Amino acid sequence: MRWENFVEHIRDVGFEGDGSNFGQVVLYLKRNKHDHEKVVNNDTGEEFDLKEMFDSRLGKPIDISKAAEDADIEQKISDGIESRFRDAEEIWGPGLRDVSKPNAKMGSHDHRSDVKWRKDRIVDDPKGGYPSTGHFLMDVMSAGSEQKHISEKLAIWQKASLGTSTTSQVAVGADGGFAAPIEMREAIEAQVMAEESILGRTRMIPISGQGITFPADETTQWGSTGVSANWESEAGTISQSKIKLEMKELKPRKVTVLTPVTEELLADAAALGAYVTRVAGERLDFKVGEALFRGTGAGQPLGFIGHSSTISVAKEGSQVADTVIGVNVLKMWQRLYGPWRTNAVWMVNQDVESELYRLTLLGRTGTGASTTNFGAFLYIPPGGMSGSPFGTLMGRPVIPTQHCSELGTVGDINLCAWDQYVTATRGGLESQTSIHLWFDQDAVAFKFRMRVDGQPWANSVISPRAGSNTMSAFITLATRA
Repeated sequence: MRWENFVEHIRDVGFEGDGSNFGQVVLYLKRNKHDHEKVVNNDTGEEFDLKEMFDSRLGKPIDISKAAEDADIEQKISDGIESRFRDAEEIWGPGLRDVSKPNAKMGSHDHRSDVKWRKDRIVDDPKGGYPSTGHFLMDVMSAGSEQKHISEKLAIWQKASLGTSTTSQVAVGADGGFAAPIEMREAIEAQVMAEESILGRTRMIPISGQGITFPADETTQWGSTGVSANWESEAGTISQSKIKLEMKELKPRKVTVLTPVTEELLADAAALGAYVTRVAGERLDFKVGEALFRGTGAGQPLGFIGHSSTISVAKEGSQVADTVIGVNVLKMWQRLYGPWRTNAVWMVNQDVESELYRLTLLGRTGTGASTTNFGAFLYIPPGGMSGSPFGTLMGRPVIPTQHCSELGTVGDINLCAWDQYVTATRGGLESQTSIHLWFDQDAVAFKFRMRVDGQPWANSVISPRAGSNTMSAFITLATRA
């Protein structure tokens, strides 16, 4: 069989070359699962060596193993191009091959690689390819209009985010909404988790399931229950002690913000991003913090105020109503368990601050009697010797917050070791949009959601080894009416 006859035969069944490139022939045979070394004449059964047939045409030998290796390389390149086309078509849709076929003259730069790079760039871009959150929301609004115009940028972002997002996936455009760019979620979460946020001060446990159950040991080193250490006599029987654990369970509860954004607000892209993030962040932050203070535990975290492990210090017998005095502070500090003081903070109603500036510590005479002659101020204002943005009381920060009760009632001043409060969070912050909920009002619905649960670590107060005053991680001051 002559080489020309063989080439003519394979051209009849799909080969597109002229047979002058041996590597192209080998590649075609390998793709179609044919032997690239031997060929057989089906009519006569005669076997021919592919290399010898090609050599006889050229008049010089060729390294068939090198040709096969070149064919493998060409196959990998071809597979890579095919993969790029598939990635491009995921974003741009079918038809790309019609304008950018293999072997087309594309100059020194292959623009097909830009398509794949653009998709990766948008996925990694915290803004989803948008200059601001407002611009993203304007595109969402346009997609929900009567024209239902989905911009090219929004379509690219949506396809990219649906392929990678694990926490903010929603149905595409007309089916319900659009996943918000990561920057929007991070901006809101930064406010919820800010330094002044209560949630950020707790002992947080991120979980992936519906809840978490964990054992807790509430025994003390000096108590009579739980594991104990004992002195033993020589050759005596070693005393046994058993671990005493209590099982606790946390199931993250939903806290959400649902807010409409009007077409008028969307027109001001720069202001819109700040508006949505500020409002949603403030509402979520306050709602979670309020639950950590006084939550019922039913469908929300269990607050420390009124909890069985919280200590309420009684007022002084002759104390004037709606006041906080130095003795109150000393007794509250006395009841906070010593090892937990390092991370404790005072949380007060802003009306309490006027009382703090007048707090003094009573001195004692030589016989031990109380006197005002040797008194010292207890409160150090912020920006002064405290060297911090907060004032200090007994060396710990004083944080004003709207979660505290009005002056003179339980909860107006609180001493809290928040690392003794455990919270479970699932999935972080989720954000979604809907173009249908308020369609008749020319508004887009934006929903933000967190899943949080929490409770104080301890179920009860701590009994001291010596003395009568119990201790806790959370101390309040009783009503002064």
